[in-house]
Amino acid sequence: MNNLTIGRNIKKLRDERNITQQQLADALGVTYQAVSKWECGTTLPDIAILPVIANYFDITIDELFKPNMMAYRNKAERLMAIYESDIENSDAFESADREYRKLIADNNFTVYDMGNYAYLNDCRARYYIKIAEKYYRQAIKEGSKVKDEEYYRNERQYTLFLSRLGRIQENIKHHLALLEQEPDNPMNYSSLVCAYKCAGDFDNAIRVAEKGLKLFPNDAILLNYAGDTYKRLGKYDEAIECWDKAFEINPEMIDTRYSMVDYLIEQGQIEKAKIVLNQIIEWNAQRGYEVENKWAIDKLNKLEKNSYQ
Repeated sequence: MNNLTIGRNIKKLRDERNITQQQLADALGVTYQAVSKWECGTTLPDIAILPVIANYFDITIDELFKPNMMAYRNKAERLMAIYESDIENSDAFESADREYRKLIADNNFTVYDMGNYAYLNDCRARYYIKIAEKYYRQAIKEGSKVKDEEYYRNERQYTLFLSRLGRIQENIKHHLALLEQEPDNPMNYSSLVCAYKCAGDFDNAIRVAEKGLKLFPNDAILLNYAGDTYKRLGKYDEAIECWDKAFEINPEMIDTRYSMVDYLIEQGQIEKAKIVLNQIIEWNAQRGYEVENKWAIDKLNKLEKNSYQ
């Protein structure tokens, strides 16, 4: 073993934490003289305490022996580097995240730390995106064997997912191909409308929706998407007609009521918005959706409060 290498590395690690030799000694259960001798290269830590030192500094034992062990500004940065090398390691992320939160709580959070913390979460986001896409694809692949309602729901959710990643043209191309393969399936019209909406192409979205509704005038999902698209185009009467018809055909299509509330509030039609909110609250209550109902109840309470001001 190289006494001087280990000693220098221990000092680097101690400086990262901004702690004294005495503080390190207390944490390790040794004397400060022992720490001083390690750092000077006079003696080596006992082999039994090496894991304790490594665990304290959140490093591997091997790193203690590296002649050019990289120095970090603080423990948070070191833990971020560990996570960056293995972004599937949730424990490593949690350790780094915890350390950055400590810096924030202690008001010891520099601009450099802010950038690093952003990058840490950037890495985590990329990991979760990878996981999400994996399971969306798997769900769609398995669902394609029967192509039931869940399959098409997953298709639309995947469309929204890809749009958030900016993969808009990939969406449109995919759903154009599906519609071409099965032009007699209303779900394919709905999915293509969704893809165009995500791209901000509302003219093509309504063109596809209207074409689909000529063939399938009573498809509730297609009516709902048409209503949302008409609203974006400023055609409010058409939007309300589609939403109402969709809910009449399929009372489970509660999305239409949420869309209606948003529109009515935007237009200042508060009393009508309250009526629809009560519909939503009753619908959720009948199904035991207490958590889902919180938004509607809070929204209604705010409208009622403002009415009396």
